[in-house]
Amino acid sequence: MKRIIFSIACACAVSAFAQDSKTTAPKASGSPMIKTESDAQAAREYWTPERLAAARPMPLPEVDPSSIEATAHPTVSGPARHQAGGLPTIRLAPSTELREERFPLNTGDSEDGSDDHVVAESDTFFNYEMPFQNYRTGINNSYPYTTLGKLFFTIPAGASEPAGDYVCSASVAMDKHTVVTARHCMFDISTGKWYGNWQFYPGWNNGSDATLGGEWTVNFAYTWTSNGGNSTWYWDIGFLSMHDHDGKGCGGSTGTAQIGAYTGWLGYWYGGWDGNYVQRQWNIFGYPQASPFEGNYLYQDNGATGQLDPEGATGIVEVGNPQTGGTSGGPWILGFDPYGGANPTVNNNLTPAGDYNMINGLNSFKWTTPNHPLSINGAEFNSDNFRQLYTNYTNYGHCS
Repeated sequence: MKRIIFSIACACAVSAFAQDSKTTAPKASGSPMIKTESDAQAAREYWTPERLAAARPMPLPEVDPSSIEATAHPTVSGPARHQAGGLPTIRLAPSTELREERFPLNTGDSEDGSDDHVVAESDTFFNYEMPFQNYRTGINNSYPYTTLGKLFFTIPAGASEPAGDYVCSASVAMDKHTVVTARHCMFDISTGKWYGNWQFYPGWNNGSDATLGGEWTVNFAYTWTSNGGNSTWYWDIGFLSMHDHDGKGCGGSTGTAQIGAYTGWLGYWYGGWDGNYVQRQWNIFGYPQASPFEGNYLYQDNGATGQLDPEGATGIVEVGNPQTGGTSGGPWILGFDPYGGANPTVNNNLTPAGDYNMINGLNSFKWTTPNHPLSINGAEFNSDNFRQLYTNYTNYGHCS
């Protein structure tokens, strides 16, 4: 077999969504707001170094395809919608002197090729497994890497997972004060219980990064709290409104900086796409912690391609990705480009509109039967599950 290495060459206004016709969506709601600085301080004090180190990786849900409800494909009306992100303003502009990294196609963090996973040339068009190139980035302090981080939270007693402290992955996206992650890192759809005590660390690299503001507390969480006519996993998307840097307010309402001023933020892309998903490529990120990973470092899944509606699950996309528990909520980025357009030949598979650094999916779940250990599934971002949730979220929180 021949080895194939695949490489990838603002605040969002609600009005940008207005032309989409709405499809029926389930109920969405927000957690109680954390309005006082003392409440935010309590969350900071809760997350001691010992608790951060002991937090368990949120397991990647394992789903039997036979449990997926067979429904019509979600409606996608009109052209795709997209909005650019923004650069950090407190920090220096991204450097064009980033370290170039080339790694073998592999399933873990080895750099000597000992755990290479080879994909045959004849498998270029495939159902499973999709090609990928997974490695530890080594770059955390330049945009858009600065938007990526670890999300710590507490699950209460009586939820589907055992009570305790957990960690997922997330990213600053959509606007200057919003963090995007998976619903199952925020809310237990089976029992209707909200998680809590969220704290986000952008640029985590074996510890927090004080130059990115260190830890950031959550003003409120917002997600789908029931399911519509599609499977549970089509709605596995959620938004967290972050306090300003002083631990209260949001959207700059307190006169102190928003998280996006430190990190920048990713743009978004949702809706229609010209061409099939085998031709789309993402850079996928997360902090996998379950074996064989350790959770302290950011991993990048380069050149990931996908399949739409795998195993009969409509509105779901499957991509090549070997990451494990803890990576839930990590973003799928189209047009990933740390050079901000200065070097369009490196690591960016642009959208049809030529956009850079656009969130277009999230790490969500794995199949059980058949078992696809080298893939991860996530919701296709459409007008009903993604756009409508963001519209509801912005109306709920009223951040500027």
